[in-house]
Amino acid sequence: MTRCSAIVAGVLLAAPSPAQDAQYWNIQYGPAAQLLGGLVVGSSRDLSATYYNPGGLALGTSADFLLSAQAFKAESLSTRPVDGGQILNNSQTQFDVFPGFFAFSFPKSWFGDNTHLAFSLLTRQQFNMRIDQRFAGDTSSGNGRYGIETLFDQRMSETWGGLTVSHQISNHFGLGATVYGIYRGQRTRLEQSLQLAYPDGRGVAALAVDDFDYSHWRTLAKVGLAWEGERLRLGGAITTPRVAVTGSGKLGFTRSATGVDLNGDGKTDNLLVNAYDEDLDAGYNSSWAFSAGASWRRGSLQLHTSAEYFAPVEDFTILEGRTLDSAGQPLTLVQRLDGVFNLGGGAEYWLGGVTADKGASSRGTVFYAAFITDFSASPEVVRNEAATSNMNLYHLSAGSAFNLGTSRFSLGLTWAFGQNTRDFGLDSLPPSVPIIGEARPVETRYSRLVFVLGYLFGSDK
Repeated sequence: MTRCSAIVAGVLLAAPSPAQDAQYWNIQYGPAAQLLGGLVVGSSRDLSATYYNPGGLALGTSADFLLSAQAFKAESLSTRPVDGGQILNNSQTQFDVFPGFFAFSFPKSWFGDNTHLAFSLLTRQQFNMRIDQRFAGDTSSGNGRYGIETLFDQRMSETWGGLTVSHQISNHFGLGATVYGIYRGQRTRLEQSLQLAYPDGRGVAALAVDDFDYSHWRTLAKVGLAWEGERLRLGGAITTPRVAVTGSGKLGFTRSATGVDLNGDGKTDNLLVNAYDEDLDAGYNSSWAFSAGASWRRGSLQLHTSAEYFAPVEDFTILEGRTLDSAGQPLTLVQRLDGVFNLGGGAEYWLGGVTADKGASSRGTVFYAAFITDFSASPEVVRNEAATSNMNLYHLSAGSAFNLGTSRFSLGLTWAFGQNTRDFGLDSLPPSVPIIGEARPVETRYSRLVFVLGYLFGSDK
């Protein structure tokens, strides 16, 4: 039965964890900011400043338009066992609409020319992925038949809606703040099953399921200061941790096995350990963040750079069940976020003799290019952790902006990529019931290509 135990151990391994739900720079906002990789903390003067640096909004020459962007993505994920084999050897591509950004400013007559009031709505986090693998065949000895299925299914999104107030202190300084209301929802299910049958009537069946679903409401604020010079622009912003409002969720797990010796005593074991709790309180913590950026203009060229540090968040519990597992502990969903420092550089170049000094007020054609880092805040993924990936990403972007009539459009592409190799294995059974088998090293590759269409309405740009 050693062979059976090894197969049971294999099917109870955790499925690869691909979701990029611990990235801070994974989504950018605004037509120009998307093509510059979000490197506009010091230079943004349009409505994307509501997110990147609220102080910059007051220094803009025209903020009474509607700004939005539409993008389409092709997202690919592949896993490959380093030592070979079919299980966890998978490649998948999904096509979907990329999260957009919507913002508008209120009439200047409300507060005067030096104060701007704006509203913005954006998707801060999003990941939707389903991976389902099935295998069937004969055992290595040829006298049995097996079937295996491994499933990973996650739907996760976080939406921010905020009101921004930005005031021009002087010709050179702008100060602003955005207060956000935030909704976060996540549903994740990991399931692996095995059936094994022999002609003599013996058989093995095993099932492992983890399932959780929660939603959480919270608020936070972002405060920014911007400075405008003849050729140089500087800016910085601080994002506060969240203040919880309310949250709820449910979670459960199942571990069952029949027809196999799980503890090596030579006897066939049957195991069933499960729990499912509903109507639980849910919480979610976020970190302090400190960003800074600069842009320098000369002739037709403008260079951009930004950096942001996200402080670590100590272990916190998102969900805690009421049912105790076989070790006498409640089932929990937890999270911890490491400190992260991201940075990048970008450039824009204006054609037709238009100078970058005129910036957004000109009607010329401009080209953008940028590169940024996007390191994961999640430590090594463990059982019962909400974040399901600790893969670092890197982003390249390029595109152009131009005018048609009174509206300004942008077109471009962004490419995100990353890979890592680590052991995939999980103490799927309760600690009091050890299983036979070892974790396996798996190489995971992630790639996302986004086609961007941005537009600015109601502006004379």
